[in-house]
Amino acid sequence: MSSFRENKNIIYIQLTLAMVMVGANIAVGKAIVETLPVFLFSALRFLIALSALLLIQLYQGELRFNFSLKDYRNLFMQALIGMFLFSTFMLYGVRLTTATSAGIITSTVPACIGVLSVVLLGERLSVRGMLAIGLAVLGIAAINFQGQAGSQESGSLVGNMLILFAVVSEAFFTIFTKEISSRHAPLKIATGVNMFGFLLFAPLALWEANMFDFTAVSLSVWGLIVYYALTASVLSFILWCQGVAKVSISLAGLFTGFMPLSNALVASMKEQKGRPEK
Repeated sequence: MSSFRENKNIIYIQLTLAMVMVGANIAVGKAIVETLPVFLFSALRFLIALSALLLIQLYQGELRFNFSLKDYRNLFMQALIGMFLFSTFMLYGVRLTTATSAGIITSTVPACIGVLSVVLLGERLSVRGMLAIGLAVLGIAAINFQGQAGSQESGSLVGNMLILFAVVSEAFFTIFTKEISSRHAPLKIATGVNMFGFLLFAPLALWEANMFDFTAVSLSVWGLIVYYALTASVLSFILWCQGVAKVSISLAGLFTGFMPLSNALVASMKEQKGRPEK
């Protein structure tokens, strides 16, 4: 019994750390896209992450993949929905709204996962789950109403809607991850998804790169790009795969609640840092 409890705690820690890193990276991504175009940054992120993953497996002597055609379809859908669409919606969204508003909207991920688990997986939704979905809808409506009322700080309606689309993408990503994580090691899954992610972003990234002045990027921004790549596409991805493989979709969805919490904390720290001393 003690061993089971310890294993369960490890799973919960993995899921928590994964979502904490994803949430913190919302504010980090907002800082990066103030300098780099969205698609160029995303392609660089996946290239760095893919290089790191391949080097790790090369060092371990396990640079072999035994994916089936169904697995490749799953990996592509994870990359398309959970990486390409999620990153595009999130990064363009935070350009138009505040990191705080983005964090509040991302708190609806558990409710979105609950809806999809009912529609796609046939799971039963509890009264508590229905209440969470209702509160999520009311929360988004309140944020957008406040934005339309004239408060520039609350973010634009378009920005908030893009963040909402990112939330839906994250929910689909969780379901696809659950489906394949029972058959393959997280390191292999992460490599496949990052490969497809890079291929999806590369064409538009090359177009943006032709018009971009790389000398304008400071060393600190390059550091943030590397940090974002290794945490968002490697560490958090592997931790999430490890955790999702061992729990239900609905339980995993609850841990996405740590995403807006960590985002709000990082956004608050950034705001405090940028505030002039009196």
